[in-house]
Amino acid sequence: MQKAIKILVLTILSLFIVMPLSAGGQKEAKEEGPVKLSFWHLWGGSRTPLIKKLINDFKADHPNVEFEVTFTPPNELQKKVVQAAGTGTLPDVFGMHTGWYVNLLPGSTLLELDSYLSKDSINLKKILVAADAERSYYEGHVYSLPNVCAGAQGLFFYNKGLMRKAGLDPDKDAPKNWDDFVKISKILVEKLNTPGKLDVIAWDPNQMAGQPALIVFSYGAGYPTVSDNGKTSQLDTPGVLATAEKFDQYIKDIYGSYGGYRGILEWNSRVAGADTGAAQVKAFIKEKQVFYVSGSWTIGQVKSGNPDLDLGIIPVPGFKGQQGGIAKNGWSYAISKNSKHKDMAWEFLKFITIDPAGNGEFCKAQRRPSPIAAVNDDPVYAAMGDMWTNLVAAMNMDIVPVAPDINQDILKPWLRDIPARRIAGESIDAIMKDISKQYQGYLNDIYQ
Repeated sequence: MQKAIKILVLTILSLFIVMPLSAGGQKEAKEEGPVKLSFWHLWGGSRTPLIKKLINDFKADHPNVEFEVTFTPPNELQKKVVQAAGTGTLPDVFGMHTGWYVNLLPGSTLLELDSYLSKDSINLKKILVAADAERSYYEGHVYSLPNVCAGAQGLFFYNKGLMRKAGLDPDKDAPKNWDDFVKISKILVEKLNTPGKLDVIAWDPNQMAGQPALIVFSYGAGYPTVSDNGKTSQLDTPGVLATAEKFDQYIKDIYGSYGGYRGILEWNSRVAGADTGAAQVKAFIKEKQVFYVSGSWTIGQVKSGNPDLDLGIIPVPGFKGQQGGIAKNGWSYAISKNSKHKDMAWEFLKFITIDPAGNGEFCKAQRRPSPIAAVNDDPVYAAMGDMWTNLVAAMNMDIVPVAPDINQDILKPWLRDIPARRIAGESIDAIMKDISKQYQGYLNDIYQ
């Protein structure tokens, strides 16, 4: 499928896309009449009201603008955006992940923003967190601006109340490394469940959160899952295989008396429901799961779903100690090169990315770090106490993947199949080597 999409992009762009205006901000005549902007975003669930507020706040200052708004779940957005780029039908403004640049052929499909930034005297390096300014560039030009901070490369969320219920001190006993994590997980599962019936889990390493645990823990231990240039899978290298084996042993050690993989899959079906996307956090919100490894966006999801949950955040208890860091890529917004309303699209793009009154409020409402550096000094974050301190500490650690993280959405369905394949009798090494082979085929397609 990925190869077909790539071919579609290349073929249609070479034959049909005609650009009447050069990229980079040729000034259009100012439009006094109604302007209709199409806008694609990925913020459903608890973030839907925040998107509506962003649009309404923008319209308050631009009453002649109407919006055609389309929500698309994150796991479906990549295919939709890449296909639209290939057919020249991208909306005026749309959400994208900067890890997709290689799929989008930005010079042919996206509006180059350099001259717009220059015209408005905007220096991204002075406004944005360094990592977020850097990822706005592709081959020396700016094609997108950050929607949200790229986030920590994994944060460790835990339910303090459930730890107390199991007789643990939520501060002193919060795990600092993998051995601590396994030991505490055993205590939690034993104390929070009756024999033979798994009601509350400690953690499931095969849940596909925003950053799959295999990638987070492997990178943190110094074992990248893809080469620095993004062209070679390293999922079958000894270090990554060791991560998969540790996770496999975790399932046996923690849930062996509950059926191992079968028990955890049954729990997911009965308690967690959907095991993909943001729905995974529901089990944590329902206080049926003690630990959750994800990104800073989870703070808003938890606070929205269960404001009374006693939430703790620390860096990930990795194999070599605590780990964290800023992800290389993240969610951004871009403008179609074919937009008929480039100037107004630019005004809207600025508001939802680099304006404290727009994107700053969007981030603060979720208590997640903002790509706008000055916003992160707002007292609203200081009120979070240790959660904010630990979140910042994790994001400032030096475990940062150097390779392009274009792989996560592609890898998720293959990694999600590990439990079923283990139940069927395949070894974890054989599974990982097969996944690596599939991933290498994907990389060959996109770089061909």
